[in-house]
Amino acid sequence: MAKISVMFGSNVESEHTLVKDEIKIGRAMDCEIVVDNLGVSRHHCTIVKENDDWVVVDGGSNNGTFVGGQKIKRHTLKHADRIVLGKHSLLFDQHGQAESEGAGGKKKAGMGGEMTMFVDQAALAKVMSTKRMGLSLMQGGREMVVPLIREETSIGKSGADIPCKAFLVKPIQAKIVRAGETHRVTSSGGFRSVRVNGQKISSHDLKVGDIITIAGHSFTYKQA
Repeated sequence: MAKISVMFGSNVESEHTLVKDEIKIGRAMDCEIVVDNLGVSRHHCTIVKENDDWVVVDGGSNNGTFVGGQKIKRHTLKHADRIVLGKHSLLFDQHGQAESEGAGGKKKAGMGGEMTMFVDQAALAKVMSTKRMGLSLMQGGREMVVPLIREETSIGKSGADIPCKAFLVKPIQAKIVRAGETHRVTSSGGFRSVRVNGQKISSHDLKVGDIITIAGHSFTYKQA
């Protein structure tokens, strides 16, 4: 018997005994293991049984699947291997079994219908050891904090790092640019205004607690 532990940092979110020969992993609710993170694709990767081995296979994910710091397409798992998907990791226990949730684990509500947020894995690794700022938003009825790991992070309707789907929102409606230890938000103009704390802005130096609003969508600037 083997199991996968879904981890966010050092916290275990769920455990899953590998009871099938093929286990789909991703953000969509039809996956056996649901990872509730915009940096994870709807069908991100699969773990398959091959004779006595378990093999992780990337499913053409947007942000890639990593084992041992290396981006992989296919990898035969060894005990204690850590599969990294965006900000989450999956710890492989070759001899384990999920204790509290029963064989196969338990699904939780995901955000499979949302757009995937593209994550710069190299930039994420660089800032993991320093103070991180992020944008807090609501997805699927719960708060999610997106870390600002790039020099420039975009918000918009399509092709943006952070999705903001609404009528007349531009593909890139606003940009969050690193400014030393903090960030500056700039508007791309157009029909939809960008507001900070209720005031329309073209550019604004962000402070902790500032609330950016675009077409009714709110993003709070806070420590990630």
